[in-house]
Amino acid sequence: MNTWLLGLVFGAATLAPASGSTATATPAAASAKTGAKTGAKTGASASARRCEVAAVEQELARGIARLRLDEGPSPYMATARIMRWKSLALDGSYGGVITDVEELQAVGTMEVRVGSPSRDNSNMFGLDGAQSRFLLPFTPRAEFTRKKIWLSMDLSFRAASSTFAAKQAILDRLAGDPLPIDLGPGPQASPRASAADPWDVATVDTRRAELRALVAELSERFRQHPKIDNGDVFIQILATDQSVIDSEGLALREHGVRAVLAVTAQSQAEDGMLLDHGGAVFFTEVPAASAALREQGEALVDRVLGELVALTEAPMIEEDYDGPLLFEGEAAAQLLASTVATQAAGTPAPLADGGRLRELEPHWQGSIGKSVLPDDLSLTDDPTAAGFGHYERDAEGFAARRIELVKGGVLQALLMTRAPNEHFKESNGHARMSPVLQVGPTISNLSLTSRGRGASGKQLERELIRRAREDGYDFAYVIELLRDGNILGPVPREGAASFGGGRKVAIPIPARVFRVDASGKRTLVRGVVFSPVSMRVLRRIRAVGKQRHEVALRIPVGPLGGFGGETGMDGILSHTVDVQVSTPDLLIDGFELLVERGENERLPTLVHPLRDPDWTYAGQTTLSTQAP
Repeated sequence: MNTWLLGLVFGAATLAPASGSTATATPAAASAKTGAKTGAKTGASASARRCEVAAVEQELARGIARLRLDEGPSPYMATARIMRWKSLALDGSYGGVITDVEELQAVGTMEVRVGSPSRDNSNMFGLDGAQSRFLLPFTPRAEFTRKKIWLSMDLSFRAASSTFAAKQAILDRLAGDPLPIDLGPGPQASPRASAADPWDVATVDTRRAELRALVAELSERFRQHPKIDNGDVFIQILATDQSVIDSEGLALREHGVRAVLAVTAQSQAEDGMLLDHGGAVFFTEVPAASAALREQGEALVDRVLGELVALTEAPMIEEDYDGPLLFEGEAAAQLLASTVATQAAGTPAPLADGGRLRELEPHWQGSIGKSVLPDDLSLTDDPTAAGFGHYERDAEGFAARRIELVKGGVLQALLMTRAPNEHFKESNGHARMSPVLQVGPTISNLSLTSRGRGASGKQLERELIRRAREDGYDFAYVIELLRDGNILGPVPREGAASFGGGRKVAIPIPARVFRVDASGKRTLVRGVVFSPVSMRVLRRIRAVGKQRHEVALRIPVGPLGGFGGETGMDGILSHTVDVQVSTPDLLIDGFELLVERGENERLPTLVHPLRDPDWTYAGQTTLSTQAP
């Protein structure tokens, strides 16, 4: 995991070059020669870091003491976040490297709160102008940083004052119970991070050439799968050094590495339906192009492409279905990351001109003390556990805490930041921040457990068919995998779009769904979408499996994030945080599978070159005859 220095998650923007950034696309050979030199230049001295932190603290104090507008509220808190990062993006396709970009960038944000903790300018829908962004030099320069803090604090203060006035006008005309206070207490002791720990990113340079060669080699395997129209192999690395400093005495620093090896592919079925598939392996260090990684990458490429070919050849689902479903393996974890991860958030509903937008309030906030799961199931989230979602302090400086969200089926707690709601007034250490500076309550290591003995796979399948018969079906469906939009991006078909609303949650479309009959025969099908569901569907978990699955995921933060996010590869490192979900297989009633209804595109006029029997490559015969 990342090296934590009284840490919190803070970090990076997207991997595409941005304004004010330094981007390089040097050949691999040049990269290998200059790697050590580049790495040596990226580490700033402890003295420079201490000077920068001191400059920020002094300017925050000056702003809090002196920023005033006539008859306007005074600022009572300001937070500066500074992020420096180095990224490497490699993209290979059919043996060629089409992207090899290294980038250095340093940015900061400033957030000012005016009024008081009981009522300030925060949580206003669509009005986030109180947070401003600015560019910084990659090597800390105290004078330059202080100048940027001065300008940004002034802008944020003016925006916060305007938002506060608008908020007061709305509150003055609303009836009903008063809103919860806007900011809970901070950590009991404001942690201070050492500036002395070096930030070493030289490994990114020294391994660039070998990783570039690996991407090319792995993407060459696409030629062995002529039924695939297009595909890419990605290796992305994001090394970050991040600080958070506020006017209450908080000064935190964290540095670490996030990396990913991913495969994405696209093709069309005979009826023209556009289909895609993908998979990824996550790392918390710079990977080496070892034999083990090569073997892992080859298996990933072959699995993704083989499963996509099978999907293009699969029949369409024949009719809508509202019987029981069995979520197996990864799909069970992905389901919880699509529902609990967002709807257990403690974020209060934002305020708009017409009052609180209850539509945007996480659904479980109205269920404290009520049954949300069967009474033999419990749900915990533990950032202190040694899982992929481990951290020691959250994005607001609070010590990470294990919480029992659900005990014996009854909702006991929510994922809390410093933003109180009607039920809880304090943080429980679950504020998390993605590298693009989005902060929100988010799971860490989520675990679903049962008091009873779980069923075997065969027992679950028999129970699935039995319950399906009770609903009038002689078949049922098994969900093996959901489509991961945080790897693939938005679905490429309008007919597959699904939107929540009206207290309903949208579930990502299945990537692998099987029709299973009474004999146990499984048939892969496509064209399946979920109807949006109520969170009450989790009360209808009828059985759980014996085997547990621990699934590492990267998801966006907050109630609008979760596994249902669609960051794509452009944001898989910059817009997400690391989480782990541990769960058995889940047999559930209450879902509805719908036949996807939409228009498909025509197939290309000419066949893909690799499927053309007359096409040759490097003097050899067509590869289509060599495919497995």
